[in-house]
Amino acid sequence: MKSYDAIILAGGLATRLRPLSYSRPKPLLPVLDREIIDWIMESITRIPLNRVFISIRYMGDLIKEHMEKVWSEFKDRLIFVMENKPLGDAGPISLINEKYELTDTFLVVYGDILSNIDANALVNFHEKMGGTATITLTRVDDVSRYGVAQLDETNRIINFIEKPKQYVGSNLINAGFYVFTKEIIKLIPKNPENQVKLAIDVIPKLLRMGEVYGYIHNGLWFDIGTPEDYMRANFSVLTNRCRDVNNGCINIDLPSTVTIQPPVYLGPNVTIGSSTEIGPNVIIHRNTKVGNTVKVVNSLIFEGSSLCDGVYVSGSIIGSNTYIGKWARVEDGSVIGDGVYIKDSVFIAKNTKIGPYREIMEPIYREGEIIL
Repeated sequence: MKSYDAIILAGGLATRLRPLSYSRPKPLLPVLDREIIDWIMESITRIPLNRVFISIRYMGDLIKEHMEKVWSEFKDRLIFVMENKPLGDAGPISLINEKYELTDTFLVVYGDILSNIDANALVNFHEKMGGTATITLTRVDDVSRYGVAQLDETNRIINFIEKPKQYVGSNLINAGFYVFTKEIIKLIPKNPENQVKLAIDVIPKLLRMGEVYGYIHNGLWFDIGTPEDYMRANFSVLTNRCRDVNNGCINIDLPSTVTIQPPVYLGPNVTIGSSTEIGPNVIIHRNTKVGNTVKVVNSLIFEGSSLCDGVYVSGSIIGSNTYIGKWARVEDGSVIGDGVYIKDSVFIAKNTKIGPYREIMEPIYREGEIIL
C-alpha cells in the first residue's frame, strides 16, 4: 500500500494571538479537549503515513515535547526540523526534501488550521486527478483576507486572486492543506534571501503548467489568526459536540445549585462551587477551580486557573494558572495571559489584553488597555 510523508508547518510566531502566544506556540493552543496540532494529526493519520515532519522554530521544544508525549505511537516516525530563520511556507519543503528525501507524493498542512478535513478523501481525489498539486479549498463569507480560487468544470484551478476587495465569482479559498508530488521541489527557489511563499513563488508556476486541482471541503474549517478567530473556532466545535449536557462534555459531578446552559465543556478535575452559572458557550479546562456564585458566559478558561467567589467573566479568554480574586469582573473581548494575578473586586474593561505573570491590583476602566 502506498504511504505518504506529511509536513506540518508549525514555526510561526503568532504575534496576533498575543498575549496567549507569549507562553505557547499557536499549534499548542487548546480547542475543546485537545490542541490544534492534535486535530491536524487526527486528520492526517487517516491515511498510511510514512513519516510526519514538523517544521518548528518559535517554542519548538514545547511542540516536540507535546508530540512525543501525546503521539508516542508515532514517535519513530516523527521528525522535527528546526528553521534557523523564517523560511516561509515553501522553504521548509525544500529543506526537508534535501535532508530526508520526501516520498513521491506528500502532504503539507499549516499548523494553525483547525478543520475536520478528510485526508483520505483528499489523497484519493489527488490520485484520481493526477495533477502535480491538489489544494484543499473551503468556502468563506468574507474573501478579503484570503486568496480566492477560480475553477474550471473539472475542478482544475485556473486562477488565484489574492485578497479581492469585492466578489470575484467564487468564495473558495485556500484552506492550507495540500497534496504535492515531488515535481514541485524544482519550483522552489534555493538559498533565497527572503522567505519563500507557496502562494507567490510556487503556485503561480504550477497554474501556468495547468497542474493544480481544487478539492472542496464543506466541513469544519477555521484559520486561527486572532483571538476572535480562536474563540469562534472553539465555540463552533463546542456547539457541534456539546449541545447536550449528557454527552461527555461535563466530566465532573456538580452541586445541585449549579446552573449549566449548554453548550458547555468542563474538563477533568474542574471544581465548581454552589450557586454558580456556567454558559452558554463556555469551555473550562482541566484542574480549574471555580468558586461560589460565579458567572461565566461566552468564555474560554485555560487549565489550572482559579475563579474565586463572585467572579464574573464574559466573552473573554483566561490563560492557564491565572488567579481572579473575589468579586472581580472581566468584560467582553479581554484576553488574559498565563499566570496573571487579579486582585479581589478589580474591574477589567472590555478588550483589555494582559500579558503573562502580571499582577493587576487596580481596576482597569479604559477599554482596549494593553498591559504587557
